[in-house]
Amino acid sequence: MARTRKEQPRLKKSPAPLAGAANLDPERLEEEEARRVGEAVRSMRERRGLMQAELAALAGIPAPQVSAVENGRRQPSLRTLRRLCAALGATLEDLLRAATGREAAPDPATAPEAVLPGLQELFLSPEDALFAPLARRGVVRTTRADSVSAPLPSQEAVETIERRILDYLRLETLCGAFARASVPLSLPFQQDAEGAEQLAERVRKMLGLGDSIVLDYVSVLESHGVRVLFVPLPRGLESLSFFATGSGSAVIAISESITTEKQLFRLALELAYLYLFTRNGNRPVPEAAEANRRFAKLFAACFLLPRTAVLAAAASLGAGRGDWTLPLLLRVKRRFGTSAEAFAYRLFELGLLSDEALTGMLAAIRGHYETHQFREPGEALPPLARNGRLGDLLERARSVRGAYDEARAIARRAGVPFD
Repeated sequence: MARTRKEQPRLKKSPAPLAGAANLDPERLEEEEARRVGEAVRSMRERRGLMQAELAALAGIPAPQVSAVENGRRQPSLRTLRRLCAALGATLEDLLRAATGREAAPDPATAPEAVLPGLQELFLSPEDALFAPLARRGVVRTTRADSVSAPLPSQEAVETIERRILDYLRLETLCGAFARASVPLSLPFQQDAEGAEQLAERVRKMLGLGDSIVLDYVSVLESHGVRVLFVPLPRGLESLSFFATGSGSAVIAISESITTEKQLFRLALELAYLYLFTRNGNRPVPEAAEANRRFAKLFAACFLLPRTAVLAAAASLGAGRGDWTLPLLLRVKRRFGTSAEAFAYRLFELGLLSDEALTGMLAAIRGHYETHQFREPGEALPPLARNGRLGDLLERARSVRGAYDEARAIARRAGVPFD
């Protein structure tokens, strides 16, 4: 007996782009996105001669969910869309073109109103898509996963970071605290070794540090409006930074589980990424990723180990080229709060270590890292004070009218005692 198919309304043509999408209210915009995506999925399914149940089986999702997507009753997740596209033998780009009625993939940067904002996320990399909810709120990630080999953070980890950041911003609103950074987070500079040193000197001067050495860079940055959060990050991902485009402020997220030396280095590294991001007009430049990493490392070394301070420390000990031993290096590097490896490289850059001495010291330092699970040789630095300003805001919120219950919920999510 021949199988009958339930007749479905067919799209006679692809839907036209929605003019002025950016002006729709959020609820109307979400409904329009869901409708257009649903129509595109149905059209692609019918062209392939599939019934809803067959598509659901191929995609590994419930048939009622496919029906809800096609009828625009459900805004599908990116994961669901990827599964549907794989089952239909199509790409997300194909689906986006079908949903927007465009012949070729649009460039959201040059035609922001040609595509519904939510659908633009289909062109994002898997990593960028994870952070899209924050980006929609104007909090844009300025760094990628630190290395090519680092795994993508899980959805759960990203949601934790997002929740912490949004909670922090909400607390500031409840308390009427400042949002904009009190130092410029956009400065001109050359992206080379000399430019890294000059930028580091300028930023230190703006922060009131000059050539003085401090270990509490967290408090220094937070007192100038750069928020620093210590959060549980997945292994292989040690820090991330975010730029709040509306207020011109920033958030730096640091892994709770790495050493103090690494936390300080990552703090300076993310500061560099913030300036690289704003230098490019608040738009990331993926092809410059390796050059950005090199520049950020140079900036971090110059920021934590300013030339004048390192040379003064060497002069105070009468330690010139050829006089540095590993035990001496380990004692002096501690006062700067950097790793032994970073300090050795800085001494070399300043002409205080020969090639041969640097090679020998690096071999000894890396040997220690390998046998001690990457712990620092010598006396370890004490832990940094974590989430100090967050705690201060929570305490302030106690006395803000109508803020107590919300502040208590934020404290609970952050694992900070409140009651």
